[in-house]
Amino acid sequence: MSAVSLADVKTYLKITVGTYDIELQGFVDAAEAVIGEKCGSLTSVSRTDRVTGGYDSLVLPVAPVVSLTSVIPVNGSALTLGDLHLSASAGVVTYNSGSSFSSAAYDVTYQYGRSSLPGDLTLAVKELVRHLWMTQRGPTGSPSTGGGDAPAPPAFILPWRVLELIAPHLQAGIA
Repeated sequence: MSAVSLADVKTYLKITVGTYDIELQGFVDAAEAVIGEKCGSLTSVSRTDRVTGGYDSLVLPVAPVVSLTSVIPVNGSALTLGDLHLSASAGVVTYNSGSSFSSAAYDVTYQYGRSSLPGDLTLAVKELVRHLWMTQRGPTGSPSTGGGDAPAPPAFILPWRVLELIAPHLQAGIA
């Protein structure tokens, strides 16, 4: 399921015909994949990971985290979620009391990604689709297809305006 609808992209590009819907949806999918790779999932996805205990916190391998579903020590019973604190942006689980987790491994089920897409990431997807659309159409794209812009040089896929929009959401280690 797309985080940004085809209808929103068509409105953004001022496209009123259905002739290009399949091609545009491909661009939406590609744009979301590229931005999701750099910023984390753009939609909410369920996941279960085995995480090592023995510390003050459990660090989940992906973030941001929308919510915890369950935290279960291997060969143990589920922890009470109300006793736990989730740092959603970092994907870190701690005890409210400050206690440490036992040295057991924990199976943690959670929703990661985003429950709603922030405006800057929505615009970044639309801008990347526009960029892909324009480079496909060339500098003389017709007005009905949102044309008129000169295409960006082929040496990069992410225009500066897209990079600036996604900058606050980049995952650690992504440049």
